[in-house]
Amino acid sequence: MATEVDIQSLVWALGILAVPVLTAIPLRFIWQLWIGGSHEESEYKTTVRQIIDSGRQLESYRNSLNDVARSLRITPSRQRLIEADILNPLSISHFLILPALIIFPLAFIVALPVMIVGLPVILLVEFLLIRQRILIKIMSFIERTMHWQIIHIPQAHRGSPAKERNYTEFSQHIEHFHKVPRGVFLGLFAYLIVHWIFKLENFGTEVILSSLLYIALLALVGVLSTAFETDLVFVDPSKGRLIPIDQWVESLLKPLVGVGLIFLLGRDVLEEARGGNAALFATTFLAILYGAAIVGIAYQWGYSSWRGRKVQRSFEQQVIETLDPLSYDLTRSKGRIEFIVRKPMAERLQEIEEIHTGQLTFEDLDSMPSSTPKEAPQNPL
Repeated sequence: MATEVDIQSLVWALGILAVPVLTAIPLRFIWQLWIGGSHEESEYKTTVRQIIDSGRQLESYRNSLNDVARSLRITPSRQRLIEADILNPLSISHFLILPALIIFPLAFIVALPVMIVGLPVILLVEFLLIRQRILIKIMSFIERTMHWQIIHIPQAHRGSPAKERNYTEFSQHIEHFHKVPRGVFLGLFAYLIVHWIFKLENFGTEVILSSLLYIALLALVGVLSTAFETDLVFVDPSKGRLIPIDQWVESLLKPLVGVGLIFLLGRDVLEEARGGNAALFATTFLAILYGAAIVGIAYQWGYSSWRGRKVQRSFEQQVIETLDPLSYDLTRSKGRIEFIVRKPMAERLQEIEEIHTGQLTFEDLDSMPSSTPKEAPQNPL
């Protein structure tokens, strides 16, 4: 006979689990009002999006953007914050983990062993995937097997910044914080998997096994995500699809981690409500959430800042040597979408690196002609 559910314990557990959600919703609303609530800020956002829609890099129009910001009485730091929010928008999942920054000292102490053990594992995965060229071999295999083609479409934030910015500015951290939730949910998924499969009586052993699984998942997904920040896109001609490679990886993870996380959480809460302490489990779950958030933040501010650019450059060079993809512009103007081939990826990267900050104006943007390739690209298959 099945044990009856302890309704009171279940209600307490659901109430505890609802705290981050109830906190995140108003925080997100406040953020949206603060980051672009005024007419001037909305107008500046429209100007920035005009450049993004053109398929050009923002730094090419830096002087013009600065003039617009000054005319709207927007300070430089505020200007950079608005641009960072457009390029890296924060969703509800980011505000779920925001309290981790408030309890950072305590959570950091709890998460420190995971960070210490995790760093060598991440470096090992990087060595195998990047230096041993396993990742580029996998990409080449996918391209041949799926009959897809890999191309390059540079994003709007590419190009050297106009000058060194103050690292203490919040705008400098939004890009890293934008990528944190993926690692956090991997940590929760690892804990729930271990809690479900092994049903260990010893909580310490359960945390250790969960941490080891989390380290392995974070190392693999983290290195892949870092390498794929290279503006590469899968093209599926048969279905008319453009799939950014980093989003393709995320689309593979979401059904497993996202749906699996909800299923496992619901199952474990009900099981604890029948024969355990559901409120204690919910409290432990939140502790794991914020601990995983600190590990994810440490990864983004640590490994990505330290090794990220080197990994990206190494993978870019391997892609050029092995696949030699073409670089395209994807633009929108007056309701018209244009997909234009420009030049080989190697030449385009060199061109972006040599961008002279602020050399273009909005008149150049309006008068920029469409171009078509002089000759068709070679068949990659």
